[in-house]
Amino acid sequence: MSNIVCLSHVGAAGSGYKTLILPLAQGLEEQGHNVTVIGLEYDGAEHPFDFMLLGVANLPEASATFLNLLDAKRADILIVALDIPLQVNLIVDWRSRWKGVLPFKYIGIFPVEADPVSFSWAMNLINMDKALVISQFGTDECRKVGVGAEHIQIGIDTESWRLPTEEERQRYRNDFGFEDDMFIVLTVADNQERKNLSRSMEIFADFIYDFPNVDAEHARRREEGLPMLKPVRKAKYVLVTRERLRVGWNLRDYAQVLGINPDVLIFERGLSFKKLWAVYAVADVLLLSSKAEGLGLPLLEAMAVGTPCLGTNCTAIAELLGEGRGTLIDYLDHPDLSYIDPFGNAHRYFAKRSHGKEQLQKIYENRPDTSKAREYVESRSWDIPVQHLCRVVDGLK
Repeated sequence: MSNIVCLSHVGAAGSGYKTLILPLAQGLEEQGHNVTVIGLEYDGAEHPFDFMLLGVANLPEASATFLNLLDAKRADILIVALDIPLQVNLIVDWRSRWKGVLPFKYIGIFPVEADPVSFSWAMNLINMDKALVISQFGTDECRKVGVGAEHIQIGIDTESWRLPTEEERQRYRNDFGFEDDMFIVLTVADNQERKNLSRSMEIFADFIYDFPNVDAEHARRREEGLPMLKPVRKAKYVLVTRERLRVGWNLRDYAQVLGINPDVLIFERGLSFKKLWAVYAVADVLLLSSKAEGLGLPLLEAMAVGTPCLGTNCTAIAELLGEGRGTLIDYLDHPDLSYIDPFGNAHRYFAKRSHGKEQLQKIYENRPDTSKAREYVESRSWDIPVQHLCRVVDGLK
């Protein structure tokens, strides 16, 4: 038995890290390890898990809490599930504190959103005792720069994320006020640069008006005093996000520019599981036009519920939706459009607006078979990553 401390985000509003770390910690506890979770933004609410969960407000407080556990001899192994820059900060600080040799084993679990992995990141990732990456795409990128990473296949509970019956789907559509012939496009994504919500909204607008670059056409008609275009398709765009995030888009303003404001329904991130499942269940397609993804949990959730998926043909999105599991949107491929993001000096891939509209129209006209997608997520049980992590822990003793 090992004394294991896990450090990650577990805020009540929900995040990919919360979805990841809690099942892994529970699995380790059930395998006989003594697990403590340090949860960033955890508010102290009652939880059903067997391990101890300690809430902290920020990373310095998390670091201090871990050092207390280390001094009390309650920490042999630290598992950190956070973005690479945060892990790098911890590694640099702690290697400086202990003059390069940590008195515990460090396992990092993290996404690689895009290529390439920067040199400065790689130089710190190699100091982990084990680097576990949540996509094969990201694992391959790490290996290209000499980081001996392994792919940990993140699971999904397909009993909870189950297929709806047709009766359930119809009932929930009625509850949301959607007419029988209404086509529902869903996006579940944070309101920040990488998720590219503006492109998803543009694709939806072009689709319902059946017109390319409808915002430019609206502007021209306003300037010339011409009648505005009328939508030719009955559809709603449902968005689960953080609407008023300081670094995000003003979504309602842009919906007005696109002429889709009456057709946009926004839910704030942090829905109950029952309501979020219902949102997936009523949707006709999940649209994710992200510029890069380290995994794409909404894709796995939609695939489990039987909702067809449409996403940018890049990074881990292509990994999940490949081999007939979903539909991919080409990205703009031109030297003048090549974009290196400040986050890790990594590439960003811009979904091609016209191709997104074409692919969305195909799904509208002929709903894809989602059986391959469901079969795929059924193969990703939580037992697989828990056993993988147990082997890693045993190998570090």
